[in-house]
Amino acid sequence: MDRRLFQEASARWEGDERRRNQDVLFELIQQQNAKLDNLADFVRTSATEQAQRLDSLASGFPAGDPAGHRRYHEAEIKRIEARAEFWSKLRLSVTQWGLLGFLGWVLVSLWHEFLKGPK
Repeated sequence: MDRRLFQEASARWEGDERRRNQDVLFELIQQQNAKLDNLADFVRTSATEQAQRLDSLASGFPAGDPAGHRRYHEAEIKRIEARAEFWSKLRLSVTQWGLLGFLGWVLVSLWHEFLKGPK
């Protein structure tokens, strides 16, 4: 019984229909190949564009050295921080010595008034 079904199915299967199905498959394969070619072209162009962007970015730094540029800025930041620390310590020192001088002047003035005696 199964054999007879296969024979009937093969008799109904015409060559034109098979060729038509093969043509559809070939067309689908060609479409996929075209999509893969487009994707490969896109990847190639985007890779070259990325390389150009990196080159233009690197050319924005002096001598094309981004690491050296970063070191310069780090040194500049340290210099600015050192200067700020110096002025902060200087203000503190001047304030301390100024307060000490004022207290000394007050003590000397009070001592002189004490030595003059009551009026």
